[in-house]
Amino acid sequence: MIQNDIVSSWVCPPPPVAASRVLRVHKYRDLSKVRPIITKAAEEACKSALQLASPDARYVILPIESLKMGRMSVSGGIEFECGAFERHLSECDYLVAFVMTIGPALDDKVVSLVNEVFEPLEALFLETVGWLTIESATRQFSRHLKEEFAGQGWDVSLRMGPGYEYPSPDGEGRVSWDLWQQKQLFEMFGDAELPVSLSQMCAMSPKMSRSGVFGLTQKTD
Repeated sequence: MIQNDIVSSWVCPPPPVAASRVLRVHKYRDLSKVRPIITKAAEEACKSALQLASPDARYVILPIESLKMGRMSVSGGIEFECGAFERHLSECDYLVAFVMTIGPALDDKVVSLVNEVFEPLEALFLETVGWLTIESATRQFSRHLKEEFAGQGWDVSLRMGPGYEYPSPDGEGRVSWDLWQQKQLFEMFGDAELPVSLSQMCAMSPKMSRSGVFGLTQKTD
């Protein structure tokens, strides 16, 4: 049974990130030719992230009241607009909004490495590991939702979020979901205490944070 309008929590241990993945992000294609000092810096960043990152998410479910011409209304009078909604959410009955962060500790360490000890390489690699960590944690959260709702007879849509682009409904070109609609997404949580805050410019804090929505569709036999 869907428990809408209730803010739920989800946490997980920080997912490990391989140093090889960090190096490939930074265009080191032949890892056998990477200088040992570079490889060591990537390995140390991965180890540090396991100590600094603490994935923490909140999510809430609200009924979708209407979806037409790219405009979606959910319970409580909250409205969103994106030309890709019909393509991805047209059959959905509920909207699951989430915010997630890996906490401020990794952010603070990156700033310290730059401003206090001036270790730009270590700072660069640690920030990369931070983003890879929250990406992996988001995938784990998606799997959690699918497992949670599958037994209740619901399918979970792909993830969407303000600030991202999606294929247009006609398959030609792309359309964006305006970043400013982060405000409406956060409004879905009401007065609940969240691990992420939103600035007037719609920037999330801590920096290593993510938000988005999933749709829930009733399974059919």
